Amino acid sequence: MTDVAAQSLPRSSADDGRAELQHAVSLQSIEEDQYGRELTVIWELEPGRSVVREQGLPAKIDPTKFDNPTTFAAYVDALRWGALTSADPKTLQAPFRSSAAVEDYQLEPLRRALDSPRANMLLADDVGLGKTIEAGLVIQELLLRHRARSVIVVCPAGLQIKWQEEMRDKFGLTFEIVDSETMKTFRRTFGVHANPLRVYPRVIVSMSWLPLPRAARMFEEVYASVSDARTAERRAFDILVVDEAHHVAPAAPARGSADRQRYAVDSQRTIAVRRLAELCEHRLFLSATPHNGYTESFTALLEMIDPQRFARGADLDERALRDVAVRRLKRDLPAKGFLPREVKELVFTPTPDEVAAYDTLIAFAKRRNDAVKQERGKRASDLATLILKKRFFSSPVAFATTAEAYLAARGDDALALPDYDDILGDEAPDEEEGRLEQPELEALRTAKRAQVALTSQDQSDLENLIAWGNRYEGRPDSKLVELITLIRANLFTEGSSWNNQRLVIFTEYVSTLEWLKSVLESQGLGGDRLAVIDGSTDAEAREEIRLRFTSPPWNEPVRILLATDAAGEGIDLQTHCHLLVNFDIPFNPNRLEQRIGRVDRYGQRETPLIWHPKADATDPSASNFAKDTDLLSRVASKISQVRRDIGSANEIIAPDLQRELGFGALPSRRQRSDAGDQIINKVMQEEHALGRELTTLAERLEDSRDRMHLHEDNLLRVMNEGLRLSGQPALQEAYDPSELARIFEIPAGLSRSWVPALAGLATRLRPDVTRPITFDEERARLDSDVVYAHLGHPLVQRAARELRGQVWTRSDQVRGISAVVVDGLDQSFAAGVARLVLVGEGGTRLHEEVFLAGTRLSRRQELGIDRAEELLASTLDGSRLSVPGEATLRMLASRWNTDGDEEDGVRARVDAAIQSRAETRRQAVESGLAARRNADLATVDAIFERFASTLTGTLAAAEEQRLAGEQMLFEFDEEFRQRERDLERVRIRLATLADEHRAERESVERRYRDVKAHVFVAALVFALTPDDVKRLEAAGGR
Repeated sequence: MTDVAAQSLPRSSADDGRAELQHAVSLQSIEEDQYGRELTVIWELEPGRSVVREQGLPAKIDPTKFDNPTTFAAYVDALRWGALTSADPKTLQAPFRSSAAVEDYQLEPLRRALDSPRANMLLADDVGLGKTIEAGLVIQELLLRHRARSVIVVCPAGLQIKWQEEMRDKFGLTFEIVDSETMKTFRRTFGVHANPLRVYPRVIVSMSWLPLPRAARMFEEVYASVSDARTAERRAFDILVVDEAHHVAPAAPARGSADRQRYAVDSQRTIAVRRLAELCEHRLFLSATPHNGYTESFTALLEMIDPQRFARGADLDERALRDVAVRRLKRDLPAKGFLPREVKELVFTPTPDEVAAYDTLIAFAKRRNDAVKQERGKRASDLATLILKKRFFSSPVAFATTAEAYLAARGDDALALPDYDDILGDEAPDEEEGRLEQPELEALRTAKRAQVALTSQDQSDLENLIAWGNRYEGRPDSKLVELITLIRANLFTEGSSWNNQRLVIFTEYVSTLEWLKSVLESQGLGGDRLAVIDGSTDAEAREEIRLRFTSPPWNEPVRILLATDAAGEGIDLQTHCHLLVNFDIPFNPNRLEQRIGRVDRYGQRETPLIWHPKADATDPSASNFAKDTDLLSRVASKISQVRRDIGSANEIIAPDLQRELGFGALPSRRQRSDAGDQIINKVMQEEHALGRELTTLAERLEDSRDRMHLHEDNLLRVMNEGLRLSGQPALQEAYDPSELARIFEIPAGLSRSWVPALAGLATRLRPDVTRPITFDEERARLDSDVVYAHLGHPLVQRAARELRGQVWTRSDQVRGISAVVVDGLDQSFAAGVARLVLVGEGGTRLHEEVFLAGTRLSRRQELGIDRAEELLASTLDGSRLSVPGEATLRMLASRWNTDGDEEDGVRARVDAAIQSRAETRRQAVESGLAARRNADLATVDAIFERFASTLTGTLAAAEEQRLAGEQMLFEFDEEFRQRERDLERVRIRLATLADEHRAERESVERRYRDVKAHVFVAALVFALTPDDVKRLEAAGGR
């Protein structure tokens, strides 16, 4: 109880009827998960209210009530693991509260987060290096250190369940998905006016739902409720994570002329995410392909991440980019065993009717192009040709569907004509292609409207081509025949039975996918051996298919996964699969790399084998068909093998595709290389020598493990003692045929309070089976049917909380007093186990630790600090602790009770030792905090100084362009207005930068201001030498 205030209103006659006053009491939590949270209650109305006595050393000891050393050791471990916040940034916690097999290179973002006042980063590691794990580690560490409490994840809709389950299974963190569907259940539970963004501390939303009006209203309610900046609650969310962040960057605009300057324009996603980011403390943006080759778009993305280093429209600072971006390629990590992918050709021999059909298409396209004279018509012809050829290369049925839509389109010359990048290149929409309402077909209809009317020859050729494509319904073309041959060669044994290999087949189009499914089923390759994911697959079904496909092949029969690009982003398929076929080749290089990244990623144990289709060029009659498919095959190989900046790869391949497959009239992004592009490519693509850096990170990890006393036996001990304290049966050791480590079955009949801790032990595929657990990380890594019970697992957390709760609610089960015999001990001692907590302004926890301090029993001498820690470890870390006899316990209790009131008695000396040690540690920690404060302030000053220089240079360059008349290259449309808005924002930022600088310094100062130390004595332990125990037992405890 910290404050009791009388009401300011005068008493009324109603008050006189009460015999007692009621009190509004302000409380502050000291529980480790809620430390610093404030609550105001009417004391007399609170059920179960009580005032806990001040914690300290016991005044008296009952010799019959010493804790068993095993229980006491588990209690101390739980206390130690609950001391989460450290002023030392080198101490790591999150890796030990994760079931992920954390690699040392994945610790780099965590290191940066701990070394910086704010964790603002672009996690841009190569596809498959584990960016989700990196983000999870940062989230976990910031939560543990109480630098954050609330988290919001923004990701593509198809990845929401993945994020939810990975955070639960790998980090023990519960996230709630918030979307239109979950809102129905939520409001039935919490009421129609409740807002899940305010109820749940950790949420996941899709980036497509975020800008919608209903979502916008809910977020505005949160923004409006952001409270006083002087408290710990000053942000809408403490941590913002944006996955596949390239989707929220401003996209390049439509271009009407190849000679026009271009400027990126905000999308609704961009606006919504920027608004959210402005009110979040820490920002983690994830993307393996963050740079789309467009500097202004990339800079706008960086501004969302760190507005104190970047501003849209401003020049790009190379040093600032290096501070924010974490980018490693697989080539930088040769010691991690990433096997280089092998790119192969799926060579097929086109049939005469396929060759004839393609020649007819070429003739049709040439006639259409020759028939138009104006530039707009030429561009329309080019666009139509590219789309029709692209569909032809996918499948006959996809082409037939497309040609029918083209034939049915009616004239409407008023519609704007899109360009190459917007429909076929790296700015192509995210929506899945293949349905009639999708952008590619809409662009084709628009192109038809911009061309001259079809001639009778055009009409006849198109109808014949449609009939040709439809004839392939239910039967394979030459490419599919070759694919079936590849399937039988790789997925079957010599005896024509399925082996344990698996294969992913990607296509861009739903019509091609449905045709593939139909033909494969007719060939005996369907049934439970074949699974399908496309854009219409709901999230639950998609996740179930992924789990089946990645389960051991001896448990799940599925061998082939057919997928559109809806499965090409974010879904992990590398477990038990290393074979992938691109049945068609997307013109967008990002999509191609995303596909391959499904199997070529961290955890892949085989060489990834990637096939691209290519027509056999030995037949002269098939020259046109072979030439064009060869071009696509070469493009695919270039993207797959040359690990360059994928974002700018479209600059390389787009001209080739337009020139060779079209007629060169459709404008694309101009070739250019400004200073910003050069900086981006330099930082994002340069090779890194990571050897020493990774060694240092690995050493920090091991040092943290030793400090925390994290051993398998300690975890097991805490788990069983936590179960015992709550009246539950102990874990049951199970037979492990591998004999690599001990595994344990969860006892049946756990009470309802333990049920939430079992989340993740069952799987979607086997919901009725509770998997066993192990405390050995390597054992769990080898077998998905065994769960690693790490420090952050809900079971271990529940058990540890049960033990830590005994600090405030002493019971006969844990009294916090014990005695233990220690082999090799020089002199017996008595020591208190205490918790030191340093809290800053607003209840912000800055540091906490559990320490041991005491005195020798034989003479009045304090224990040395280093020696005390060593003795604590050697006393309590053992799996078999020796217990003194009853005579010895009577002597210890008698001596404690007899001289308890004496100034130089054992109790007084132990208490003095605790206070002395606490003061020594407080001074040391505060000195470290002062150094950290100064370092943070120096960082802030350097950031703002460089940013001011960048903004000044940007405005100077803009003025030079204006005087030179270069601004006229922009047309007076939305691009021009966007550029002017951005420059105006730069001017405003520069004018207000000094105020921002002062506010940021004040924010840092506030974190370290008004530091208060709290000491809680949690336990008392007597450590005795074997000789002293023998002597006391022989003397009967005298």
